[in-house]
Amino acid sequence: MKRLLLAMMFVLSLLAIPAMADSDNYDFDNVYVNGINLDDATVYVERGENVDIYVYFTGTGDTTDVNVKAWIGGYEYDNVQATSGMFDVEDGISYRQKLSLELPEDLNAEQEYTLYVEIYDDVDSETYTADLLVSRERHLLSIVDVLTEDVDAGDYTTVTVRLSDMGDHKEEDIKVTVSVPELGIEKSTFLDELTSDEIDNEDEESSEDVSLTFQIPECAENGEYEVDVTVEYNNGYSSLEESTSLSVEAQQH
Repeated sequence: MKRLLLAMMFVLSLLAIPAMADSDNYDFDNVYVNGINLDDATVYVERGENVDIYVYFTGTGDTTDVNVKAWIGGYEYDNVQATSGMFDVEDGISYRQKLSLELPEDLNAEQEYTLYVEIYDDVDSETYTADLLVSRERHLLSIVDVLTEDVDAGDYTTVTVRLSDMGDHKEEDIKVTVSVPELGIEKSTFLDELTSDEIDNEDEESSEDVSLTFQIPECAENGEYEVDVTVEYNNGYSSLEESTSLSVEAQQH
């Protein structure tokens, strides 16, 4: 009997929670993505880019503690969303809020997503939806990971950089540079190519590891040293950087 009462109380508590309803305090005027009005057409965006979203609306009531949020669903690994700071809305006043939505580099390309834009407060909300078509950027490499290993001063160590081609074009003559500025170390190598799409039974890969081996000076002291990775591609017009650390143990005297 006690369990039954507890279950009934839980159900009643859920029924007592008010649902977010369409608001009478906001009217959407326009929503622009990268300068294009979403009411006019489906907008093409590139994965890996920061999408500028401008939300124009008019207050139809007086409301405090208001936010604007934009998001897309369907990305497996994280939430893709952006939210404004909190502000107040007055009746009859027009507002503009800018949001920057960062699209993941591995978002599925050539796929249509729904963009949701929501104006909300602690009681209710108003939502606008439109279509975004995600395409690949023409030239886009990604540093998937940088692996280092602990090393003793005077010994050799290897830094492994894993690269992936997330763009629409095959990249050739990719220059990878690893440096440890505090120790005066800099070493470079070239990766012949990475393709945007792997082809079965052909010698082309969309991801590959690059390893660079170098010696740590005998005079290096104990500590963590910053390792900088620079990747140059697209005939030198594109580059990306990543940093990690390397643990060095000084020689025993």
